[in-house]
Amino acid sequence: MTERTAIRASFSRAATRYAAAAGLQRVVCDRLLELLPDRAARLVLDLGCGTGFASTGLHGRFPEAMHCAVDFSLGMLHAHERSHGVMRVCADAHRLPLASTSADIVFSSLMLQWCDLPVALAECRRVLREGGHMCFSTVLHGTLAEIDDAFAGLDAYRHTVSFPAPEALTAALTGSGFAVDLMRRETYVEYFADARALLQSNRDIGASHVPDGARRALLGRAALRQVCNRLEARREARGVPLTYQLAWVVARASSGDRS
Repeated sequence: MTERTAIRASFSRAATRYAAAAGLQRVVCDRLLELLPDRAARLVLDLGCGTGFASTGLHGRFPEAMHCAVDFSLGMLHAHERSHGVMRVCADAHRLPLASTSADIVFSSLMLQWCDLPVALAECRRVLREGGHMCFSTVLHGTLAEIDDAFAGLDAYRHTVSFPAPEALTAALTGSGFAVDLMRRETYVEYFADARALLQSNRDIGASHVPDGARRALLGRAALRQVCNRLEARREARGVPLTYQLAWVVARASSGDRS
């Protein structure tokens, strides 16, 4: 099984419980909808659409456009609410089945961190018309730091995705033919009743698969107990914290050669 296939399977397994568990994802998506540019659009691409958090907002903002909801997880697409005028397409952001310069808006909320960033950005730039906009949210370096710290020294494996620094994200955008019009960053902390609920939260949204250098065998009971104890040691009045470094970006397809 390839890494992309494993990530796809993880999200498909989580599809039926995703909408109930993805509180942060819904908040981030709603914030991104507020940043959509004031422009006309003929084709709007909702890339990594999941169960359809953005569908109503995108339709409201671009009522005359054709809408294409894309996700590489069949499970997520099956859970996506059917609505008039929305094409649902199962495809990978690394290789989109769309003609070059066919889209005016690429909208993507909390998906790019699961991609080879330069590859996915190059594909988004390819399908956008000149002057088209890519509006996306993602997570940056420092996200899930509590999990990294809790596992530190217990084994030699990664337990979270390697997230980019802001400078690396900006460089990837400009290198792919985008001009950054806006980038907003914010630290967001979720709180959980206990350490096990924190760890389960990633599984419930399908985000527990780590592509590179991850442990594939189950963690032993003693090690898991130590991880939970370390997480519990961070407990605050509101619960056990988990930190996200978030970014909302509006970028414009600029002139010049496409990657």
